[in-house]
Amino acid sequence: MKKRLLILGMIFTMVVSSAGCGSSSSDNAGKTDQTKQTANVQDSQKDTSSSDKSDDKNDTSYKTADEITMDDLMSHDETPAEDFEFNDSTDNIIIEKYVGKDPIVVIPDEIDGKKVVGFNKTFSNDKDVVAVRIGNNITEIDRYAFGNAENLKYLVLGESVKSIDGGNFFGTNLKELILNDGLERIGEDEFTYIVDPPLDNSGMDLKIPESVTELHVSDFNLIGKPGSYAEQYANEHADSRVTFTAE
Repeated sequence: MKKRLLILGMIFTMVVSSAGCGSSSSDNAGKTDQTKQTANVQDSQKDTSSSDKSDDKNDTSYKTADEITMDDLMSHDETPAEDFEFNDSTDNIIIEKYVGKDPIVVIPDEIDGKKVVGFNKTFSNDKDVVAVRIGNNITEIDRYAFGNAENLKYLVLGESVKSIDGGNFFGTNLKELILNDGLERIGEDEFTYIVDPPLDNSGMDLKIPESVTELHVSDFNLIGKPGSYAEQYANEHADSRVTFTAE
């Protein structure tokens, strides 16, 4: 009788232990499923966040022509190389076309270690560019380089520019032009290749550096030192609507 009771007790213990093990396995399975689900949710949130950041980066907005100021141009970073088309097979680079969307353009001094020495008629007949700052390795503003760039309001020359050829600002909206010390010539002759402001800003102020020794301009109010070449030129070309103001 005692043996029978002992055997029944052992059987009961094994049944209870087996049931306990089954419960533990079931609980662990539930926890594993829950962990996987949580991880999937987190991964989904990460993907959405990355996508949103990418969209924000691509959705770049720029100031309108009316909002842009000279201060915006002076504080603007150099325009990246991918915003230009150019031939890099030579020792120096001449920019052939601007393909960017930013209405403020700062021509870099160098691209990929090569000096940017010119930009041809990159902005001629442009409809969108409002402000341009010239790189410090450019020595000449070619003829008609900015002709009919109808929204151009602000232009700042780089420190190495020696000459501005004729026909540059006709058809623009030029409001302010900053010339560099070291500039020597503005315009090419008194007839075909003279430099004058746009019609709607006739008589605009233009500060002339003392380094300038040759002028072919009309319809400007030249600002310079008393007794300077700029004053002499204004006195001799009053019939071309050139005036002078001493600084």
